[in-house]
Order: sequence, then C-alpha cells, then structure tokens
Amino acid sequence: MNAGAVDVEQGDLLTRARSGERAAVDTLLRLHYDAVHAVCHRMVLSRESADDAVQNALLAIVRGLPRFDGRSNLLTWIYRIATNAAIDEIRRVQRAPRAADPTALTATETVNPESDPTAGLAEHLDQSSAVAGALAKVPHDFRVALVLRYVSDLDYAEIAEVLGVPVGTVRSRLARGKEALAQHLDPARSVTGQKTAGEPNLTHPTSHQTDNSP
Repeated sequence: MNAGAVDVEQGDLLTRARSGERAAVDTLLRLHYDAVHAVCHRMVLSRESADDAVQNALLAIVRGLPRFDGRSNLLTWIYRIATNAAIDEIRRVQRAPRAADPTALTATETVNPESDPTAGLAEHLDQSSAVAGALAKVPHDFRVALVLRYVSDLDYAEIAEVLGVPVGTVRSRLARGKEALAQHLDPARSVTGQKTAGEPNLTHPTSHQTDNSP
C-alpha cells in the first residue's frame, strides 16, 4: 500500500472516530497505545501511577476526539495529552503523603560516567535501573523534554508544539536535563565544560536524530 493510500485510510479512520464510531475509536487507541504508554511510563517512573496516567490519557483522547480540528498533527495532539496526563500524575503523587521516596530505586546496572547520559535512554529505563533512578530525580519540566526527545524520538519543533513553548526553550530544557541526569548518575562528576548542546550519539540511531531545527 502506498503512502497516499495509507494517509487516506488513516484520515477515514480519524473521521469515523471523531463521529463516535466505537470500532474506529478502539482501532485508533490501539494504534497509538504504545506511544501513550511509553510517555507515561518514562515520565512517571512508578508502574502503578504510570498505568493511571495511561488510562487518564486514553480517556482524554476519547473525550477530545470530537473536538479535534486537525490543525495539529494527530500524533502530536496525542503526545500532548499523554504528556499532560503524566505531569498531572506526577503532581498528584507529589501532593500525596508517602512512606518512602519513590525515586529511591535500586541500581542494578553500571553506568559509564564518560558516556552521554541520554545514550540508549529508552533501552535503560526499566523500573530498577540506575538511569531510571536518576531520571526520577530530574525536575519534571526537564524530564518531560528528555523523554519526548530520547524516548519518543520527537524533534525539537515537535516537542515545542507538544509543550506549547518556543524551540529555544526546548533546547534549554534538554541541555539542563542532560546536565541534571549526568549529575544524578554520578554526583561527584563535574559537568563544567561538558558538551550538552546538539545531538547525542545514541546507541540506536533513528530517523529523527539528524535534527535541522533552527
């Protein structure tokens, strides 16, 4: 099937989903479930709370579909909803009394302090990894940017659209997020002079990693 046919088919699916057709809504949610799941589970970093964020995001997508006007890309719109659901869950958890620090995860891997802290980020973010523990301590504004860039593989312009901020703000949050992540992975490490601008040399290159954003 060629790209034009795929676009027509997906456009038809979206039209039917927006009209409330249950089968089309279910298909649309299945197509984008993995993206929603990845965003929520990498931002929240608590399986139970992340699952709550996923469910809230899916409900928000269903409720918002009739009002989706197509002015933004559908996937960008879905990422925005998933991101907001994850942030809301992070804030809810922070407000709730807790017996233990949820960021105190057990480190079960050795991190090379000389490597880029975002290299292979998606592959290292299991519940008990040192990277997950470090990412959980990064301020959530920076964490969101890191996850959207290095887990969801969005480029700077796409992240800016999802978050509703300028591209320059995205660059700043990514740079500061990488610094914070490196410090939490190795608190004794000085980040002075560390290269934080530009693209990291990720373990698994993908189509978005050559970024020509202004």
